[in-house]
Amino acid sequence: MPESTSVRQLVVEADRELFSEHDTRVLRRSFAADFVEHSPLVADGLAGLGTLVEEAGPSLRHDVARVLVDGDLVALHGAYPGLADDVLIGFDIYRVAGGKIAEHWDGLVEETAPNPSGRTQLDGRTQPDPAVDTESSRRLAVEFFEVVLIGQDYEAIPRYTNGEDFTQHAADIADGAQKMQAFLQKLKDDGSPLVYERIHRTVAQNDFVLTQSEGSIDGQRHSFCELWRVQEGRIVELWDAISPLPADAKMAHPHGAF
Repeated sequence: MPESTSVRQLVVEADRELFSEHDTRVLRRSFAADFVEHSPLVADGLAGLGTLVEEAGPSLRHDVARVLVDGDLVALHGAYPGLADDVLIGFDIYRVAGGKIAEHWDGLVEETAPNPSGRTQLDGRTQPDPAVDTESSRRLAVEFFEVVLIGQDYEAIPRYTNGEDFTQHAADIADGAQKMQAFLQKLKDDGSPLVYERIHRTVAQNDFVLTQSEGSIDGQRHSFCELWRVQEGRIVELWDAISPLPADAKMAHPHGAF
């Protein structure tokens, strides 16, 4: 079995057994004994995950829409009914080491109504296109991120996207690159821009690139998870989960922040 397939299978099966079947025995089978948890929703270690599942009860499940595999990282994009009062939607990133799940980060937000273009936080293309080169997609997404989001050069958006055909899943923005540009520029003009500081990690597979980054909104520290889809050298689709971080969020770790 190819390594990427075994890593994918390990994470997908463990996620299903834990969050949809509520079998906490998987923590001993599939997770490292020194598992590191970065989610602000969960206490560190295996005990934290076990407690989360037990306290959520039988209504908890994880409906996964997308799976990306990038070396030792696996990203899941989906919905969590039963984890909170409202359905939570967003991203999980798992790091695998020595055949076990060793580390986890997430970015989850409450489910919202469809955006002005009628798109939800999860609909759209789900399967990576094997004809698209992963590293080309990653380079394009990272360059866009550094120039447009970190650099706040919103006039550069047309250089990287497919114009009015750009598909948007963010709750407050309609389709079209100009709508995204106008939204970001208005926040900046109003004195409350989205401040992106740096990318912590990317998870890329073919035409999909997930960026996990850190920044602030109105001075409050935030986690940004954004999934970009690339087609013919342009960014053509975006999903996101942007959430505030508690002041004591766990940042320092040998394998990255959050």
